Amino acid sequence: MAVVAEVSPKTYAARRPWSLRGKLWPIVVLATVALLVATPLVFLVLGSFSTASIPGEFSLETLGLANYEEVWLDPDTYRVFGDTLIYVGGATAVGISVATVLAWLVERTNMPGKIWIYAGVPMTLAVPGMLQAMAWVLLLSPRIGFFNTLFKQAFGLSTAPFDIYTMQGMILVEGMRLVPTAFLMLVPLLRSMDPTLEEAASVSGARPGSMLRKVTLKLMLPGLLAVVIYQVMTALEVFEVPGVLGLPGNIYVFSTKIYAALHTAMGTPDYGGANALAIIYVLIAIGTIYLYSRVIGKSERYAIVSGKAYRPRPIDLGAWRWAALGLCSLFLLLSIVIPFLVLVYVSLLPFLQAPSAAAFKMMSFANYDELWRNDLIGTVMANTVILVVATSTLTVVVSLAISLVVVRSKFVGAKLLDQLAFLPHAIPGIVLGLAFFWVFLQTDKIGIAIHGGVWAMAIAFTVSFMSYGTRSMNAALLQIHKDLEEAAQVSGARNWRVMWRVFVPLMMPTVVGVWIWAMLHAVRQVGTPLILYEGSDNQVLAVLIWELWDHGGTGVVGAIGVLMIAALLLITLGLRIIGFGRGASSH
Repeated sequence: MAVVAEVSPKTYAARRPWSLRGKLWPIVVLATVALLVATPLVFLVLGSFSTASIPGEFSLETLGLANYEEVWLDPDTYRVFGDTLIYVGGATAVGISVATVLAWLVERTNMPGKIWIYAGVPMTLAVPGMLQAMAWVLLLSPRIGFFNTLFKQAFGLSTAPFDIYTMQGMILVEGMRLVPTAFLMLVPLLRSMDPTLEEAASVSGARPGSMLRKVTLKLMLPGLLAVVIYQVMTALEVFEVPGVLGLPGNIYVFSTKIYAALHTAMGTPDYGGANALAIIYVLIAIGTIYLYSRVIGKSERYAIVSGKAYRPRPIDLGAWRWAALGLCSLFLLLSIVIPFLVLVYVSLLPFLQAPSAAAFKMMSFANYDELWRNDLIGTVMANTVILVVATSTLTVVVSLAISLVVVRSKFVGAKLLDQLAFLPHAIPGIVLGLAFFWVFLQTDKIGIAIHGGVWAMAIAFTVSFMSYGTRSMNAALLQIHKDLEEAAQVSGARNWRVMWRVFVPLMMPTVVGVWIWAMLHAVRQVGTPLILYEGSDNQVLAVLIWELWDHGGTGVVGAIGVLMIAALLLITLGLRIIGFGRGASSH
């Protein structure tokens, strides 16, 4: 006869790792997150008032309004503000439109090959935005673009027909970059939507396009609005595409304007002016994130899935099925296949030239050989591995700790903690890097010397990425019923055993997903490392690519890009198989 140990309510409450009773760790978590989020923002604000020419000389005596006067009285600031609105609005419109069509075709129609499109669209995240923009420069640059060269030769044109260094070029490239994330957010909305109204429209004779516009999109409106606002915040913070495509054409948005203020060709960097610009940026972004919170907070008013059983029926596209597949394939071709092939092509050439029979005869692996003989590459790769592993692991650990307090405790500060954790999403990477730049300069004075190193970047990335991490962890924890942990604890399992045997197996897919997401973004984002790194010994891969591109090393950039994309694809696939396999086996 089995004997079950009796556990009193008092003992059980004390054992719960997420209970406030007898535990200080929820307070520690809140204090740590508040310190990580508030400290850089405080120094960012103070730095915007500082008139010191060197941040290390910052003191209360140097505070003043000169930086704000300089920024607000400069007509160029308002020009940048207008260009930023055009860029963000245009890129969001392109990204959401394409993602909506792709998600609808995959989830609600009988288009052939849907499983391949569903798997292929998210895999475009493995192509960093910086490399994608560089590939399109090689194709559509007025001076060296392959397409322009071929068109001029074929039709006897005196001027290039295409120019990627324009606002339109920036919008199109950034719009494609936004598609995979929007696609992943829209697919669940379409999958869970009751198709009754769509079927009624179909019976009434509505065509698929009319049904999508008049029925499906209106049913999706609340969720779609949340996705739009999220993508606006994402486009606001991006640096890579405006940096590669906008700077050569003298088109500035806020992120590149801040970078330009810190990297002047002549004179001392304008740290105070950059901070003053960053404050404007932060205020805009915080307003956007407030709107996003309001929208998702009222989403239950628009619920369209009831408790009644329903089964979505795919819409018959008829003869348009293959055209739809061609449209989806075209997106994959433009977003991942063509950029990858361009990088492969230039990586095999001794110097940049348009495709021709002579060019193919000159191909070799000299750029790859030069890459591996480079004394700096070993240091860069080691720094990148440390940065990726540290950032991804810290993001998972910090996000899980926050979510346990927010979801599983009755801690009075849980809501504040949740809001603090999401706040960094409103802060662009280059702005957050600038904020931590000021913080780390001050920590150097008290003997904590991490300024300019890899760990400085890892801390800044972790703070930036925990917004996504906590949202993913919150959703996963909400799906795990409390009965499981209570049953384990009543059976006498200690806190660590409950965590290891109950939470870890059930949350493994989410943990792996967050780790992969952080890994992909840590290795591809260049804005934060460009601000925080100091010296060649602290360079990471994204910074090296930027420096090589800036100095005309297109062949080596192509070689790095090919290896980088291939590695990211393999790592992503491998970790997803491992994580989801373990998650599936644990049920």
